[in-house]
Amino acid sequence: MKKYFDSSFIITLLVTLTTSLSFSQSNHTVTFSGTSSDFNATEKIWGGDDVDYYVTFDDTYMYFGAFRVNGSTFGAYDHFTVYLDTDPQPSLTAGNGSTTGLNWDNQTPTMPYNADHRFVIRSNATGESFHHKYTGASWDDQTGGSTSNFTQFTTSTALEIRIPIANIDNAKGIYFSMFMSYGGGGGGFFGANDVNYPISFSGSTFSGYFGGIGLTSTGCNPIDYKNQPIQDELVNANPLANTKYAYIDINNNDYTVTGDIALVSGGSGSVAAGKSLTIDGNFDIDGYFELQSISNSYSSIIPTTSTGDITYKRHVNYAAGSGTSTTANDLISTPVAGMTFGDLRMDPNTNILSGTVNGNGPFYLFGPFDNSSVNNYVLFEDAVDDGITLETGVGYRTGSTDGGTYTFTGTIETGNIPKTITTPAGGSEWNLIGNPYPSYINLSEFLSINSSKFDTNAVGVYGYDGTATDGWAIWNTLYSLINPNAVITPGQGFFVAAASASEVVNFNTNMRAIGSSDDFIPMRTTSAITNVQLNMSSSTDSFNTDIYFTEFSTLGLDPGFDSSLFGGTIPTFSVYSNLVEQNNGVPFGIQAVGETDYNDVTIPLGVSANQGEQITFNITTSTVPNTVEVYLDDTVENTSTLLSTTDYIITPASNLSGVGRFYLRFTDNSLSTVENSFDDLDIFMASRSKEIIVNGQISEHSICELYDIQGRLILTYNLDTTNSQNRINVSNVNTGIYVIKLSSNDSKLSKKIIID
Repeated sequence: MKKYFDSSFIITLLVTLTTSLSFSQSNHTVTFSGTSSDFNATEKIWGGDDVDYYVTFDDTYMYFGAFRVNGSTFGAYDHFTVYLDTDPQPSLTAGNGSTTGLNWDNQTPTMPYNADHRFVIRSNATGESFHHKYTGASWDDQTGGSTSNFTQFTTSTALEIRIPIANIDNAKGIYFSMFMSYGGGGGGFFGANDVNYPISFSGSTFSGYFGGIGLTSTGCNPIDYKNQPIQDELVNANPLANTKYAYIDINNNDYTVTGDIALVSGGSGSVAAGKSLTIDGNFDIDGYFELQSISNSYSSIIPTTSTGDITYKRHVNYAAGSGTSTTANDLISTPVAGMTFGDLRMDPNTNILSGTVNGNGPFYLFGPFDNSSVNNYVLFEDAVDDGITLETGVGYRTGSTDGGTYTFTGTIETGNIPKTITTPAGGSEWNLIGNPYPSYINLSEFLSINSSKFDTNAVGVYGYDGTATDGWAIWNTLYSLINPNAVITPGQGFFVAAASASEVVNFNTNMRAIGSSDDFIPMRTTSAITNVQLNMSSSTDSFNTDIYFTEFSTLGLDPGFDSSLFGGTIPTFSVYSNLVEQNNGVPFGIQAVGETDYNDVTIPLGVSANQGEQITFNITTSTVPNTVEVYLDDTVENTSTLLSTTDYIITPASNLSGVGRFYLRFTDNSLSTVENSFDDLDIFMASRSKEIIVNGQISEHSICELYDIQGRLILTYNLDTTNSQNRINVSNVNTGIYVIKLSSNDSKLSKKIIID
């Protein structure tokens, strides 16, 4: 393992490109030779009466075989018969087909399911083989003569047939039965009395069947799924509870089921990007199940419990072409459990950027963040780190050579995941963690549970947005209030800042959510009701800072509403703000002030830029009232520019850095004559009695509301206008930071308060 110090996400690697191979659904392709070695040993089924049966399939064909053993031979009138139900249903006799077979060798078999197809071969001079299909009223001959167009191999000891899956209705799953019959002495059945064989005869009626298997993925063993009722396919519908499926295709909507479901052996399933499957029960996966994603949309699977593996094809940002530098890396997390790095870097994931560093390696652009010293990213090394298990809840930096997907295969996390974050002595408070579930997680729920674990100057999640300028999308409590349905994508890594030397961040299953949105690359612009976004740009760079006006924030520090630049580090080209009150010198990328703080509020700005480079300040987003004027004050040039109507352009004579020259000033003339009847009130918390006290004369119809830091209403209290003091009992309210809001017919007031 090599640690690579890289604070700017820039890495130069000698790129090695190889061809990615696609997943193969082949179980076993058979070449007939007349011996049981044509098949794998695991495909053998003991039939009794000196007959062994074999069955398997590949992408195109099904293969059936019957072999004589113990020195026995097949006679010229011994017939190997196969019946298939190609639209199997949990109720065996539902669907197409018939339970009454075709009369043969003086016998008309009665079956436990509705069969659709019948095949017969025998060893004689003409090598006869027959195919019949039930068409709703009768078994119609599909043979076209005495020999079918299917490949068969017949000898006195071997009867083998290859059947195109296209000729059996392109079945996704089947029930099937195999047996021997003979034409002499009145006819009869044999080769079906072994203790392990599921079929038993009573006259011409047989019970039991092979099936409950799928035909669309690898690794099916029919003997393990005999007499298993299944549904052949589920396509864009809610699953049926307690049903086993051979094929699942979710590609047009979100679906849910209350109860257990299963994907049987040999079956396959998929959920398309932006779609979801929610299972309020257990999901038993014996086949191949795939979740898909594209650059701006991801699929979700949300079971209560699960057994078996899934495959998540997770989009990863394009990192580099051949032998080039890049800033377009990605932060991801593993959406499955139990996968090692060695598993990940093998085919089909040959698109992980790799190469040598200082002549050593090969190394891979894949690894966690080691915060024992500042900005310390890890590169995993070929073979050396193959045994490392990718830990759920941990974030990894990476980048692909093609902007495609990484294939993750492992189990689904269905429990709560605690993740320790730290601030080591001499290290960084920033920790790279990630969504541990193969589904979206709700941002508001995540912040509600974990906000107290984060540095008060940086409450939120910091996602790398793939740009070379500001570089970070900040999603904090304010963002979650503006976007109540905001979700973090499956397999998404992000940074958080620990509040102390050791904290525990919790990922809980109730955070899991469905969605169809993008990850942090790129961050989509979201307009708030009251928001100003200030942009600073040059011919090559661009950087934004945001000011929000909200009833839940103040001119001082509001954790979850005011968020610093990532790492508190000021980029060489950037604009940011300092707090209006309680200024702690922290550079903020997002600052929130009070809802009505439009009138004569001045916000200190910090600017970093090089001398001699023309820079432009302008407002890119504004949702404040039209009466609010936004000015940029330059104390060196002694200018005040109304940004609401024009840009401010300057070419600095010296390098710009720090705070003190530029200020963003807001003025609202509509508020200048309004008298707030709440201005003279005194509001404070009486900790001993656990009461909020409002001192002062209250106007009629005045209401007090208490909100938590997530913006949720905790209580409502009608203030008594006859008393000069109102006392509000909050003994049942948890400790924490809250916002108290007073409102009447003509006035309103918001104030932050701490309940301890």
